[in-house]
Amino acid sequence: MNNADLYRKSNSLQKRDALRCLEEHANKIKWKKIGDRVIDLGCADGSVTDILKVYMPKNYGRLVGCDISEEMVKYANKHHGFGRTSFRVLDIEGDLTADLKQGFDHVFSFYTLHWIRDQERAFRNIFNLLGDEGDCLLLFLGHTPIFDVYRTLSHTEKWHSWLEHVDRFISPYHDNEDPEKEVKKIMERVGFSNIEVQCKTLFYVYDDLDVLKKSVAAINPFNIPKDILEDFLEDYIDVVREMRLLDRCNNNVGESVSIKFNYKVISVYARKLCLSLM
Repeated sequence: MNNADLYRKSNSLQKRDALRCLEEHANKIKWKKIGDRVIDLGCADGSVTDILKVYMPKNYGRLVGCDISEEMVKYANKHHGFGRTSFRVLDIEGDLTADLKQGFDHVFSFYTLHWIRDQERAFRNIFNLLGDEGDCLLLFLGHTPIFDVYRTLSHTEKWHSWLEHVDRFISPYHDNEDPEKEVKKIMERVGFSNIEVQCKTLFYVYDDLDVLKKSVAAINPFNIPKDILEDFLEDYIDVVREMRLLDRCNNNVGESVSIKFNYKVISVYARKLCLSLM
């Protein structure tokens, strides 16, 4: 997941869903009259951070994009780090530095939190990033077939050693029958108020197998060497076929193959109220 240029070319699903989330929920954000401080967690190449700016007031104070990958941050700063927008390395599951605590009015995160094993630690850090009366808008994966494909491959002799710790890279909500309840419970425990959690089923169609392969390679969390990556992707496609995720359709040119994924996304809006008002 460190190839920023490949991610930029292959993140159409992530950008589409971030845009939909903002269209649906951006009106809930409690913007200040001037000088809003905004942080985008898991910014990757910075392209979604650019989309976010469209929904922010023109007189915002600063926008900080964060990612655990140094390569992603370097790419984002080069291509999107201008004026009041900058990017820095941050592990949202780690310790926050003093300059970040209560340093923001709004926290956004799209397609990142499902990679985090310690969900309560991540939500607590989000809470601590916010100043009083701050709010957050988050989007992450629940159940999705890509995680089942990883699990299937991890049970094969060929790929077991490479995918030995597969559960580290599967959404904590993948097998949860009521993720909304679980997320809300964690956020209440952390201290959030006005919590709204929605789990929706969406679908995305990859036009052909090559597009799917590039998308899988762009977000592949496993340390698979380049010389066997193509072999891994071929086996990935074989499992996709076995799971009957391929839709075949005819057109005027000839038979083509498209891949339709049904998956669940979890969207969250919540606020950090001033203690004196609670």
